Amino acid sequence: MSSAAPLVLLTGFEPFGGMAHNPSWDVATAVAERAAGSLDPTGPTSPTGPTDIPGLEVRALRLPVAFGRAAGLLADAVDAAVAEGRTPAAVVALGLAAGTEAVRLERVGVNLRDARIPDNDGAQPADEPVVASGEGALFSTLRLKAALARIREAGIPVHLSLSAGSFVCNDVLYALLHDLSARGLDVPGGFVHVPDLRDPQSPVSLAQAVEAVELLLAETLRGGADSSVPGGALH
Repeated sequence: MSSAAPLVLLTGFEPFGGMAHNPSWDVATAVAERAAGSLDPTGPTSPTGPTDIPGLEVRALRLPVAFGRAAGLLADAVDAAVAEGRTPAAVVALGLAAGTEAVRLERVGVNLRDARIPDNDGAQPADEPVVASGEGALFSTLRLKAALARIREAGIPVHLSLSAGSFVCNDVLYALLHDLSARGLDVPGGFVHVPDLRDPQSPVSLAQAVEAVELLLAETLRGGADSSVPGGALH
């Protein structure tokens, strides 16, 4: 792999809340395998997707569903890439939002831990900050609106989301954005929620979720300002 080849860090989570699997990890590994050319090519295709970017490496990292620990492992992965001389071209974390009907492109991370259920380490914080004295909210730096248009064109259910919740998904999103900014790293970062893709009633298939993430990466790696078109929610 050439040192000039772009590197993307893509994370998914381990199972939590009594579930036997977490589809966010299915998506992360599938995207990484497709980028490496080791996955059956009969899966989803994106004409200008990351699998067509020469030399692209997608590193998949499985995170624990644990406050602080998950974000720390992601920060370590960024550190390791920088130490290699491979500052990531983008960092995208994926998570599960069971019961949702679309891929959710998260716009905002909030400085709040408020857990309805314990994490996998048994922690259940209430009304605590992710980062003491940190800003109240931080915005994703991915090209979300450009990606939204591309994903919709592909016929995949998708929408912009203003809340990643207050559990570990939001913890990772906020901590990632805070860490990249605090270290002065000009690296796009953000978070995507996927439905329970293994549910027979899921309106989104694994193949569609993989394609959606590929399109998001392709638009983000294109660089430049995001599309400035209306895309907000009324409620």
